[in-house]
Amino acid sequence: MMQVDELLSKCWLIKNAFHIDVQVFDEHLQTIYHLSNDSEPLILVEARKAMYSDLQKALEKANKHSFCLHTDSFQLSFMALAMHHNNRYHGMVLVGPFLNERVTDHFIWKVLKDNRLENNWFNPLEKFFKSLTYLGQSYLAISDLLVNIVVNPRVDSQLISLNNSNKPFEPVVQPQDYTQSGLDVKLRYDAEKKFLYFIETGDKENAMKAFLEFAGDFSYRVPGNPLRAKKNLSFSSNTMSRQAAARGGVEPQYLHAISEKFALKIEAAVAMSELDKLEFIMIEEYCEAVQNFTVKGHSPVVRKALMHINLYFKESITVQSIADEIGFNRNYLAKKFKEEMKISVTDYIHKKRINEAIFLLEQGQLSITDIGIQVGFSSYNYFCKVFKDVKGKTATEYKGSK
Repeated sequence: MMQVDELLSKCWLIKNAFHIDVQVFDEHLQTIYHLSNDSEPLILVEARKAMYSDLQKALEKANKHSFCLHTDSFQLSFMALAMHHNNRYHGMVLVGPFLNERVTDHFIWKVLKDNRLENNWFNPLEKFFKSLTYLGQSYLAISDLLVNIVVNPRVDSQLISLNNSNKPFEPVVQPQDYTQSGLDVKLRYDAEKKFLYFIETGDKENAMKAFLEFAGDFSYRVPGNPLRAKKNLSFSSNTMSRQAAARGGVEPQYLHAISEKFALKIEAAVAMSELDKLEFIMIEEYCEAVQNFTVKGHSPVVRKALMHINLYFKESITVQSIADEIGFNRNYLAKKFKEEMKISVTDYIHKKRINEAIFLLEQGQLSITDIGIQVGFSSYNYFCKVFKDVKGKTATEYKGSK
């Protein structure tokens, strides 16, 4: 195995470069080094102890330049790199945890559910997750780099510094250039503030008017590709609208579903006119969410029920299962929900499922039978019946009218 000092310097290089913890085990799974900020909740450390032997077994059988990727039930990812000496396995370098998925409220709620944790774990987990490095799909390239760092001898680099501190700064924009363009920018941001306020209050008509005031032409940001420039602006509008609706009291889990839906539609758009139409539909839906699905002012039982339904409506849920999950009496839940939402729990679930089914129908990638199953209905016939009850026409008729 490589010299201890060299191994330690490589581990510090990895930790400092990627801001990820590094742990080194020998062939007996005894810890040699553990470079960590020690901010990880103990429950996460305990949950992964069985992972170490699984990684070791995989690396012992693999090519000596291989690496293992493991993601646990908390969605924490780790890369394990084998160390060899004279072609014999001598231990591993474990890099992690890091994240391959962005941290959202939906992400954290799913972790809580998958690990059967109480809701009071939400804030500690959120704080910890947001302290971690997000790699996304770049983990493959980084893994390749880490293998090369571990396998090859380390060399000391030399820094060459270019000092431009004596060169005077020449601003690209002169003070006199601000007069007109600066005023235009100020007016745009004032209009943007109004737009976000109207989304937050669910004022659909004024939100659309304000949107027209600040939605300018930014095609110059992506030269030669105005459609991409327009998509980037639409993504930005989607994000701002989601945040404004959240301030208006709509639960994050519900907003995540809206945001994801429009993100997919924006990316799939093939024409500027399609994006123009999408932006207005998006404003309308966020405003309606504030009007219809805000949980401000609701009683604790209805607020918890809404959160649970918005998260799990695609699964096999009933009034009884919801009551059991949130810890309230079934009859009390049904009564309070009907009083405050003006709709029964079952009808609300049906409405959620049908709205999701309509989105999938418009995507055109699944059959009607598959859509019914995917949104949570137990049979095709029941899906068709509920669809007609909610929309006044069958799913086939609705699809044919689009």
